[in-house]
Amino acid sequence: METNNKVVILACSGASNTGAYSDKVARKLMKSGKGKMLCLARFAVDEKWAETQKNDLLQNARIVVLDGCPIDCAAKILKERGIDNFEHVHTTDFGIVKGQTPVTDEKIDEIVGFLTKD
Repeated sequence: METNNKVVILACSGASNTGAYSDKVARKLMKSGKGKMLCLARFAVDEKWAETQKNDLLQNARIVVLDGCPIDCAAKILKERGIDNFEHVHTTDFGIVKGQTPVTDEKIDEIVGFLTKD
């Protein structure tokens, strides 16, 4: 996979609006062809698969972990699998307040733009 203009993203898809933002941003990147989304839950439960991803796809990729809030579930899952070479972004870094800020296309586009800027 060429990583110069694509990002591998692992997103929190938690129950709050902040998790919804993470998930929607990852899916928009994937749909646009600017990113590849990997299943965060599978990293948590499938050690063999996670190791394969770590050794193959993630070795030379630009990896972005998009967490919904400072609990950092996504980052913790990857670190437990020995993966720490990632950029870490919180949706709350964009003025989103957990449990309050409605999910909007404009804010999704803002985060996507941040992640795809050169």
